[in-house]
Formats: sequence, structure tokens, C-alpha cells
Amino acid sequence: MSAGPTSERVQQRLKRLIMERHYRPGARLEPAELASTLASSTTPIREALNHLAGDGLVESRSGNGFLVPLIDEPSLKDLYGWSGDILALALRSSRAVLLAAIEVDPDMASHADRTADLFQRIAATSRNREHALAMDRINSRLHPARLGEPDALDDLETELDSLIRWTGMGDVRSLRRAVSAYHLRRQRAAARLLHDIYRGE
Repeated sequence: MSAGPTSERVQQRLKRLIMERHYRPGARLEPAELASTLASSTTPIREALNHLAGDGLVESRSGNGFLVPLIDEPSLKDLYGWSGDILALALRSSRAVLLAAIEVDPDMASHADRTADLFQRIAATSRNREHALAMDRINSRLHPARLGEPDALDDLETELDSLIRWTGMGDVRSLRRAVSAYHLRRQRAAARLLHDIYRGE
């Protein structure tokens, strides 16, 4: 007989639901409703919500429970800027041979997932392990915006292919320039990306 979902499994499922926009910014996250949705008791749900609050994916308000954080244009620009900063720091302490060894899964489901996978692998080549930890959190928080990139930006596959190519060549200088351009482009498109996050299905 199954012992039921563990807190970690519940956390990962809830995290993915938030990342995939099943709950919009500002939506309340009721433990009892989530327990029913995820076939769990409320204890693992509350543990998951508290953990995700620490990652910035959930907001905990005293007396008002949990909700999906609201986000505005300056905050979205800051998130993209933070992503670019972390990758720039990681590339400073990375080595070409480690970058060239990166293999990106071409069969990942979405452009957002492929981008997150590449950036996570780049950050993991840094000598500073905190870069990879920070990138994991950034990827989770930026995922809802990345889902809207195909509607707001052109030539995404060409752009991603270039990033993968520079990575595979171990060309740190070209990769730095491409990463910087990638993030600047999205900061300029923040208003359109934000509109996509908030619009109804």
C-alpha cells in the first residue's frame, strides 16, 4: 500500500503548477484545496508552501495565508537582470573545457525548459557552487515569463541555438556577449511579457 506523497513530491508538483501558471499572480493558495488537488494531507502542503516561500515562488502573509506573489515591470526587469548577473559571474570562474562538455537535451518539452536547462548547466560550471543554487531559483521564478516569450519575441530558436553553439565551442567571450544581449532584449520587452503573465486564458 502506498504511503502517499512525500513532502518533497508535493513540493515539486506544487512548484511546477505555479511555474506553469496554473495559479496567477495574486491568487490565494488554500492548503485544503491544494491537498485535494494533489491528493495529499494539509501537513505536506503547508511544508511545501513554506519552502516555496523561501524560494520566492510563494508569498506568506500573516493572517492572510499564502498567495502567488504579484510582479510588476521593474521587478521582472530585475529578475532578468539578476539572471544575467549570475551567469556573468559564473562565466568569470568557468573554464572553456567545462562549457564545451555541456550537453543540452534537444527533446525537452518547451523553449522555457530548454533555456532553463542551458543556463543551469552553465552556472554549474562555475567554481562557486552558489551560482548554480541561485540560478535554480531564478529559473523557477522566471519560468512564467519565459512561457510568454514566443508571443512577445521573434527568433527565439535561433537565439537559443547561438547560445548553445557558443557554449559547445567553449567560447567564453562570445557567450558572455550573447548572454548579455539575451537578457537586455527581455528587459526591453518586460511590459509585453508581463501582460502575457496576467492575461486570462
